[in-house]
Amino acid sequence: MPRYNFKCSEAGYKCSYEVDGATSEELIPKIKIHARYAHNLFEVSENTLVKFKSAIKEKTS
Repeated sequence: MPRYNFKCSEAGYKCSYEVDGATSEELIPKIKIHARYAHNLFEVSENTLVKFKSAIKEKTS
């Protein structure tokens, strides 16, 4: 079963945050919490959400 990974640096931030999960949908709430506390993004715009989703990759190993 595939796993998914998000790296904040791949969304354009100078940040080492990384999270993985069983589905890409599972990662979105975790990414939003990180964005709030690490980057002061209390409201995630639709454009930012698209950027976050495009940075979610399927793990190959």
